[in-house]
Amino acid sequence: MRKRLNILQLINVRWYNACAHYAVSLSCALKKRGHRVMVAGDPHSPPILKAKELGISTYGDLFLSHTSPWMIAYNVKRMVDLVEKEGIDIINAHRGESHLVAALATKFLKRKIPLIRTRGDVRTPKANLFNRYFNDKLTHKIITTCGVLKRSYVKNLTIPEEKVVNIGGGVDHDFYSPREGDRIWREKLSIPKGSLVVGILGRLSPVKGHKYFIQSAEYVLKQMPHTIFIICGEDAQVRADDLKETAQRMNIKEKFRFVGKVRDPREIISLFDIGVVSSVGSETICRVALEYMSMGKPTVGTSVNAIPEVVRHGVNGLVVEPENAEKLAFALIELLQDEPKRKRFGEKSRSMVLEKFTLNVFAQKTEEVYFSLLN
Repeated sequence: MRKRLNILQLINVRWYNACAHYAVSLSCALKKRGHRVMVAGDPHSPPILKAKELGISTYGDLFLSHTSPWMIAYNVKRMVDLVEKEGIDIINAHRGESHLVAALATKFLKRKIPLIRTRGDVRTPKANLFNRYFNDKLTHKIITTCGVLKRSYVKNLTIPEEKVVNIGGGVDHDFYSPREGDRIWREKLSIPKGSLVVGILGRLSPVKGHKYFIQSAEYVLKQMPHTIFIICGEDAQVRADDLKETAQRMNIKEKFRFVGKVRDPREIISLFDIGVVSSVGSETICRVALEYMSMGKPTVGTSVNAIPEVVRHGVNGLVVEPENAEKLAFALIELLQDEPKRKRFGEKSRSMVLEKFTLNVFAQKTEEVYFSLLN
């Protein structure tokens, strides 16, 4: 392996969302490749606590989410001290606030250190002169998590295309591996023998498109009446009771199984014959699709952001337009009626993960960006 790097990952997210997971899982994978990785962010924040739990060195004495002039000055001073003390080779910022502090800090360092901005936030960067200068002149490389974000930097900010690299996330293929359907959960959810199961996993929020998932079930059940639909996820902007009422009004509630937040999502995914991502927005990382795929599940997803970059239409799943329950239903019916195709798509999903989306591949792609800047 090449030189062992001292890498500082800056993660100031107030909850453990997809961006936080991307940064923490990247840190773990880089550490496994022999690098020394430190995760820094807001004190006691979920990403810091998760990184610490996973055995990654952390520094929680930065208040990166606070943007007053005094706090920015404080954070710059602390970051300069940290970088000099730890001999950091690379700084990788995963949020705008930490990006700004890091860019200012590099101006006070005794040696030049490359600064990378990773963007997985669904919001496109603001197209103004400051942002253009900041990202082009004060940042050495930009990593985006999906093609839509890369195009927004190139088109909206006129950043040179070679300066923006697209690196999607990875999945722990050993943890999320194919397994038999969990018998305990199958009995607990009263899933009849011989029934096919279509499932969706994720927080209950309008952006996840549960409404269209339920509406699609009405179409599916007319042709495949023995299908069972599982909705797994904790209440967020939508309550499970509201979704149950929707299914009840459509007279299909008995075909649904509602599961809250689970300790081990693999137990639920193992029951799926088809995994669904019905999102109408977000999904610039689309962690759940990779989890389905890693467990060998054919996937039906919408053509939103990163989804079609991992779910390849006609290869390992089907891609439909968002907010269209009828087209979602047609895709589900196509797979439910064709067992060989489901099997072929599931096997291809697993092989794609092993080839392109393991954590090691994820870290290797990022590592190549780091070394290109140091060289």
